[in-house]
Amino acid sequence: MDSLPDLSGWAIAGGVAVVIAAIAAIAERRRNNRKNIEKVGFMPWPFVMLMSLLFAAISIGLAFKGH
Repeated sequence: MDSLPDLSGWAIAGGVAVVIAAIAAIAERRRNNRKNIEKVGFMPWPFVMLMSLLFAAISIGLAFKGH
């Protein structure tokens, strides 16, 4: 059991990034289904989701690699 690397840091960062991606997906869905067409908003939710999923993939990959 002592030979296992510490995966907590990268795994936690990846988990947080997945949560941010989920929030961005929900926000984008709400923006697409809004009732008032004039209230668009300013946040680029697809870009936020893409970047957080990319960070999640990299950090979880590093957690599995053991760095």
